[in-house]
Amino acid sequence: MGKKVAVIGAGPGGLYAAKEAAALGLSVTVFEKGKIGENIFCAEGFVDVLKLLPPPSTGMLFPVDELVITVKDQFIIDCSRLNLWMLDRQSWQQALAKEASANGCEIVEEHPITPTRLLEMVKEFDWVIDGSGVKAVAAKAFDLPAIRQAVTAQYTLAGDFSSLVGKLKVVLDSRCSGYAWIFPKSDTVANVGLGWFGSKLKGLRIKEELDLFLARQNLSHYKIIKRAGGPIPIMPRKKIVIENIMLIGDAAGFGSPLHGGGVDTACISGILAARAAAAGDPAQYEEAVNKLIGKRLKLEQKILDLWERIDFETLNRYAASAFAASDAQQSSWKKFLVPEAVVLRSILGGRLRADWEKGIILDDLPLMAKMVLKAAMTGK
Repeated sequence: MGKKVAVIGAGPGGLYAAKEAAALGLSVTVFEKGKIGENIFCAEGFVDVLKLLPPPSTGMLFPVDELVITVKDQFIIDCSRLNLWMLDRQSWQQALAKEASANGCEIVEEHPITPTRLLEMVKEFDWVIDGSGVKAVAAKAFDLPAIRQAVTAQYTLAGDFSSLVGKLKVVLDSRCSGYAWIFPKSDTVANVGLGWFGSKLKGLRIKEELDLFLARQNLSHYKIIKRAGGPIPIMPRKKIVIENIMLIGDAAGFGSPLHGGGVDTACISGILAARAAAAGDPAQYEEAVNKLIGKRLKLEQKILDLWERIDFETLNRYAASAFAASDAQQSSWKKFLVPEAVVLRSILGGRLRADWEKGIILDDLPLMAKMVLKAAMTGK
C-alpha cells in the first residue's frame, strides 16, 4: 500500500496537490469543510505568471486579452501572450474534484478539520498537505506567528458590462498603494472590488471605499448579487513545513503582495508538496518553493515597496514609460511595471518549463540570471 496523504481543503491548491499525489502512486484523502465550489470570495481572475499550468479545461469564461489600467492616465496592456483567464471558480473546482476522484482520491465534503484533529492526523497519515486557506489549521494548531494581510471587499454586480468582456479593469488609488477592479464574468455580471496591499489609510472603512468607487464608476444603481472579500495573506510564512505537514497556497502566505492573486501559487505549491511527499523529502518542497515562488514574491514585494515610496505623478510617469508603444520609448523602469511574466521569464529562461514537466527542481540559476534578478530587485 502506498504512502497515505491527507489534503486539507478542496480549493485549487488542495485539488492540484491531490491529483499530483495520486498520479505519483500515493493514497490520498481530501477533507473539505463545506461543499466543493462553495464560499469562493476572490475576483475569479487566474493569471499563471510562470506559465507552468494548463488552461482550465472547465470553468473558463474567456481568456483575457487586455488589461485596462488607470493611474492618472489610462493605459491599455496587451495580455494576449500571458496565461490570464477569467473563471467560474465553482465549476472549475468541481471539475478538478471529479478529476481527482477519477484518479483514485477519496474526497470527504462537509468535514472541517480542527487543530486537535490535525494533531491526530499527523500520526495517522504519512503526510498532511494543509491547503485550508488564510485561517490555516496548522497555524492554529502550532501557534504560528501572524503574517501580513491585505484587506479587500467585493460585490458581484448585475448590469451592463458588455464593453469589458475579454478585458480586466484596474484603477489605482492616488492616496495609497491600493486599487479597485472590475472583472466581468459575462455581458451582465462582474466582480467589482477594492483592496489595499501596502500602507492603509487611517480610519479606513473598506466597504465604504468600495461604495464610493461604484459611485465614481456609475455602477451604484447596479444590483448587488453577492457580497464578499476579506483578508489576503501577502507574506510567506517562515515555516511552511512542520513535522510531516506542508502548508500550501494561502495557508503558506503565498498571495501576491502586489495584487493579491494567489490561484497560480496555490496550484504550483500543491504540486510541489505532492512531489515532495512522494519523494519523502519535505526539504525538497521548501527548496522548490523558494526557487519557483519565493523569488517571484520577493520581486513583487520590491515593486510594492517602490509604489509606496513614490508619489502618484511619478507613478503615472513610470507607467507611461513602461507601457509605451515601442521598446525604444520604454525606460529602465519597465522591469518594475510590465507584467511580472516578462521579468520572471528573463530570470529563469527556457529551462523552467522543461524542468517543471520533468518533475525536477531547478538547478542553481546561472550567474547572468542572478544578475538580472538583482537588477530587477534593486533598479541597478
